[in-house]
Amino acid sequence: MNLPHVPLEAGASPENPPCPACGEPLFPWVGMPVASGIAHRCEACGLGVLSHGEKFDFPRRAGEDEAEAPVGGAPGRTSPGVPGTPPTGTSADVVVDNSFDPGTAEDALAELELDRDGDGSYLFDNRASFACWLTGGAWAGLGTDRRYRFTPHAVTDLVASRDQVVTRTRQRPLRGIAVMWQSGLNMFTFGQNIVMGAFGKAHRVEGDRPWKRGLDWFISIAVAIPAIVVAVPFELIAILFRRGAASRAEIQVL
Repeated sequence: MNLPHVPLEAGASPENPPCPACGEPLFPWVGMPVASGIAHRCEACGLGVLSHGEKFDFPRRAGEDEAEAPVGGAPGRTSPGVPGTPPTGTSADVVVDNSFDPGTAEDALAELELDRDGDGSYLFDNRASFACWLTGGAWAGLGTDRRYRFTPHAVTDLVASRDQVVTRTRQRPLRGIAVMWQSGLNMFTFGQNIVMGAFGKAHRVEGDRPWKRGLDWFISIAVAIPAIVVAVPFELIAILFRRGAASRAEIQVL
């Protein structure tokens, strides 16, 4: 059966703003548990853009707070571009947040620069990885204080905006196994990245109660060995298909 082809551009709207990397519309990150937070992803280059949630948080850019100010002092957010007034079709007490600011290519590049290695290459946890697909909202990359989650395709598009090319994307097996392992542990804990965060290898998000934090450590220790037995072969298979959890992009200036 021949189905009509609808281009991604047809989905562009204030609720689906353009991707900072490739310009295609961003859509809600379907499949992420609501409790993890609000996020969007690009269906073209794969860039993930986080908004706000329990597992990730970061300072808002100038103007974001004003655009999402509460209506009449009541809890909630207004629709974009009309501060202080309820969205069309809602009452003054029912407020809907249906938009966000994904930022620009410069914003994404600034975050990418934070993980630039000494040889000039960029290090990043791959949002297009098998680990991310398998663990969903438990993916270690969602426990973060960063706004953007990169893919090799997104990095290629971003650096092209300043006359650079990605000459090679390499897998990082040790980091990838650690991310796969920690993502597996996250599926059983209240917090995020408990073990890797303790060693400064990831952003740690702890439970909001002492008993939750204690239970998270107990679970992490109890599940550690079974998780690594699963993580090693899964990540090695993912690397064979270029879907490893951690990548290094080597850059060359044109």
